Amino acid sequence: MITAHHLVFGRKAIVKNEGLILDLPFQNSFVDATGKNTMIAGGTSNLPTFTLEGSEYAATFNGSQSLKTNVNFNLNSDKVSISFWIKTSQTAVSAVLELSTNAPSGNDAFAVYINDLLANRIEIVDNQYGLNIGNSAININDNQWRHIVLTIDRSLIGNQQNKIYVDGVLSYVQNTTYQKDTSGNFGIYQLFIGQRGGSSLGFNGQLKFLKIFNYPLSTTEITNLYNKTM
Repeated sequence: MITAHHLVFGRKAIVKNEGLILDLPFQNSFVDATGKNTMIAGGTSNLPTFTLEGSEYAATFNGSQSLKTNVNFNLNSDKVSISFWIKTSQTAVSAVLELSTNAPSGNDAFAVYINDLLANRIEIVDNQYGLNIGNSAININDNQWRHIVLTIDRSLIGNQQNKIYVDGVLSYVQNTTYQKDTSGNFGIYQLFIGQRGGSSLGFNGQLKFLKIFNYPLSTTEITNLYNKTM
C-alpha cells in the first residue's frame, strides 16, 4: 500500500501511505500533509500553540484549546489506526481525540481518552449500540514522550478488535464490562482533537506527528512509525 510519495521533516524521510487519511506533523503548522482535511478551532476555544523542543515542534494544549476538521471526517472503513507522540502529566479525564461530539453516545464513533476507566492509562473506545473499550497496560502520563498506536478492526471478534501499542510494544488490557462485538463502517462526523466537542474534557499536554489510517497497521509499520521512518 506504499506509494512513491515522500515528505521530509528535518532529516526524517516519511513515506506517504495511500491508506493515510490524516497527517498532522504539528511542525509549527496545523496543515494536514495529506491535503484531505482542513483543521480549524474546535469550538469557541483558541487553537493550541507550538513549542519547539530540540529540532521538532509539538502542538501544546492547555485544556481549553482544541482542533476539529472543518467538515465531516469519512474513514469509509470498518478499520482505523491512530498514531501519535504524546507528552503529558495530566491526571484528570481528558479527550485526546474523538470522532463526533460525544463518541460514547454517538453510534459508530471512536475516541481516545486518558484517565477514564483506568487512571494514568490511555484508552480506546469504539461504540456501536454498545461500547468496546480497552486501556494501555502501562501508565503514559509520566511527562515523557510516548509513542502511541491504537487500532480498531471491526472484522474481528470483540475481544480482539482493539489494540494499543506504547513505544512500539503491544500494551493492551480489554475491559470485560465493555466488550461489544462491533461491525460495519465508522460513522461520518467531525473529528475533534484536544477536547470533547470543542468544549469539555480538555487535554493538557503536547502532541506531534498525529496520523490516522483507514486500516490496521502491521507490527512492522508500527515499529517504523516509532522509529520515525514511515
